[in-house]
Amino acid sequence: MLCAAALATACGTSIDRAADRPAPSSATPPTQLSPAQALTPQAQGKRIHWSGGINAITPEEGSRQCFTLLHATFDAQGVLQWPRNEQEFIACGAGYYDGNLVAQYTLVSFDGRVAGQRMILGKPVPVIEIEALYRHSDCTQGNEKIPECYSGLLQPRKP
Repeated sequence: MLCAAALATACGTSIDRAADRPAPSSATPPTQLSPAQALTPQAQGKRIHWSGGINAITPEEGSRQCFTLLHATFDAQGVLQWPRNEQEFIACGAGYYDGNLVAQYTLVSFDGRVAGQRMILGKPVPVIEIEALYRHSDCTQGNEKIPECYSGLLQPRKP
């Protein structure tokens, strides 16, 4: 809950809607699924576009990195909204992202495919395979050159 409160506090600002979208990584458009809907067998392999705040980052075998996130959506004005019924998900991919740009509480958006599920504190959460990762910034205009204020598509360092 502390993570959720910190993320909610840090994210009350408007974010550019165009920036909400990573570059298209596939010809198949994303399916509109919530993390809860992604737990069904029919959701396996579906492309999604989800946003959220990072709660944890863990390295995995095979030079992979996984992110545990609190799911969020953008409203029509481009303001990040945190659902009342907290939903988490895990996003994993090959390589490692720059720890200065992707850390706990960082706001990101992912394009990916539903790849299964794992348990977090006895509760199933969906796992997606990362196709594209976009980092959001809540820095004020004019600070774009500060590394911590970078906003854009990130590429993992290859193993």
